Amino acid sequence: MYPNYEEFKSLEWEEIKIPPIINIGVVSLMVISILIGQYFVSLIELFNLIKQIPLLILAIPLVVFVYIVLHEFIHGVLMKYYSGISPQYGFSGPFIFAKSEAIFNKNAYIIITLAPMIILGVISAVLIFIISGTGVWFALFVWVINLYASRGDLQAVLVLKGLPNTYSIKDEGDSLQLYKQIK
Repeated sequence: MYPNYEEFKSLEWEEIKIPPIINIGVVSLMVISILIGQYFVSLIELFNLIKQIPLLILAIPLVVFVYIVLHEFIHGVLMKYYSGISPQYGFSGPFIFAKSEAIFNKNAYIIITLAPMIILGVISAVLIFIISGTGVWFALFVWVINLYASRGDLQAVLVLKGLPNTYSIKDEGDSLQLYKQIK
């Protein structure tokens, strides 16, 4: 299907387990983040605010949805940037994904993969210092979502880092197709 490329391996995300080191690292960062948030604003203040305005609890699924859409949009923007081919967005069960018909070199794909975690992580970290009062917990919540949602992206980088730079990647949303260049 792609001249000069030969598909040699397919990685289905549902079949690949996230390595324990990623889960341990992410959970550790989440706990540290909550402790830091507690230093700035007590969790009791947040719970008191939620008692006063119970509808705030509805903001949680909305923030999660908006975060996921932004995360996948960033993947898609970079897919378009590196390939010139517009990405497709879709749903696979409860997951939203960006995919592309393009084949990316390893370094470009690693940038595409890590960009949402870095960009949204920096934004939420900056918000932690800009927002005051219980709003700090909103920024921390986005930070924690970012850490958790980026586990799959970190997993992809771990899988790809050991491959030679001559290999290329096609992102199918729910799987990766690995290609070797035909000489």
